[in-house]
Amino acid sequence: MHWFERRVVEALCTVDDPTRRAAIIDWVDSSLRAMPELLRAGVGTGSVVLGAWDRVTRREGEALVEALATSPFPPVRQHLRLLRSLVLFGDLELGGGPTT
Repeated sequence: MHWFERRVVEALCTVDDPTRRAAIIDWVDSSLRAMPELLRAGVGTGSVVLGAWDRVTRREGEALVEALATSPFPPVRQHLRLLRSLVLFGDLELGGGPTT
């Protein structure tokens, strides 16, 4: 997982239990690694570009997520949506959230 992706995933993961939080982050990492190469290349490129932007703006946690969510550029918002979805899926796959 790219360092920028890890920062965003950590900001999106709201689980209080450190062990569970680490498991969700690992789940997202493995999901990103399992992506087809072409898709992963696009996501990785977006993370590199957004990582450079992040180095300049130096936002943390909720402020970083808010900046991505309110970006005027749709690909930036979609990048955040992808990572948010993976965090939510990871939480559900590991037994959190509502049960059916």
